[in-house]
Amino acid sequence: MEIKYIEAFPLDNGKTELNIVSDEETLEEYHLYWTYEKDPFTKNRSFLLSSREKRLTFHAAPEKRKPIYFITEWKDQAPMLFGYRILPVDGMYNLRDMGGYITESGRRIKWGVGYRSDYFAFLEDSGLEYVKNLGIKTIIDYRNEEEIKRSPNRNLGDGVTTYFCDPNAHTAMVAGLLHNNENLTRDEAIVKQAKIAVEEKPNAGDLRMIQQQLNFVMSDESRKAFGNSLRILARRSNNPSVQHCRGGKDRTGFGAMILQGILGVPKDLMIHDYMLTKRARAEKNVRYYQRYLELSKDERVADYLFSLFDTKPEYIEASIDKILEDFGSVREYAKAALSLDDSMISQLEDIFLE
Repeated sequence: MEIKYIEAFPLDNGKTELNIVSDEETLEEYHLYWTYEKDPFTKNRSFLLSSREKRLTFHAAPEKRKPIYFITEWKDQAPMLFGYRILPVDGMYNLRDMGGYITESGRRIKWGVGYRSDYFAFLEDSGLEYVKNLGIKTIIDYRNEEEIKRSPNRNLGDGVTTYFCDPNAHTAMVAGLLHNNENLTRDEAIVKQAKIAVEEKPNAGDLRMIQQQLNFVMSDESRKAFGNSLRILARRSNNPSVQHCRGGKDRTGFGAMILQGILGVPKDLMIHDYMLTKRARAEKNVRYYQRYLELSKDERVADYLFSLFDTKPEYIEASIDKILEDFGSVREYAKAALSLDDSMISQLEDIFLE
């Protein structure tokens, strides 16, 4: 019985959602436990339930002080550890653990080592303790100087080092600027440009997002930024680590995809991981679209502006396909375009895979 990955999601009603992804039509009965330890064989665990279901919801309010993990145990299979995919942190909505995905070699990304997120500017005191308990040593910040100056990250404490790796992603900034509601002249200029764009091409927003992903693949500035981030992550002493931009979708999405691709995560799982941002900010999606509609008074323009904020598979798929077409694999792209060598790739495997 092959399991592609298992993940959990905290729900607002004090429950937890379990998601087991497997090609098997039915699962053998398993036992589910929870623990504070990142060890599937630990005896310090508490029983939750038994089931054969791939998806279910159970009563277990997420811990808000430190991360918890879950263990599934089958009769004739080694136990599997997993955790919350979207972490329950007050003041952040898209802090995610990239653990658990199976690679083409049959290994898995470790839980509790590589994170991706939105920025830490509005991290609340109640969420700070939780984040500190993740043990993060390194922050990769993909924002530019203007974004950082406007919304500096909350200090996560001693022993955490931030590296700035700006890939010069102008499109990723535009939708974010409209959320601040602090510069009416600038907002009007953005709306005017959007009206011109949709007059020329109704799907201009999607095309712009796809072009941004292609720029990440090809531009010298982006290659330098993402190459630097990978070299930082390839040092064991720099992990656990977190990659982030403003919303944790485009710049972070590309950075996470490159790391996952180097490790051997298949395309469908990389797209799944990218698309989780849509779930993470479902409430914001409604609110932000309404904001764009109020600004523009035009559904076509609102659709265009929302596309710069939206999460669609064709965005990240464009960069993946470009890499595969030009280089054959993400790993070969990292070597040829990002200047990683075999020893760095081996170090990334040792750090992130089990």
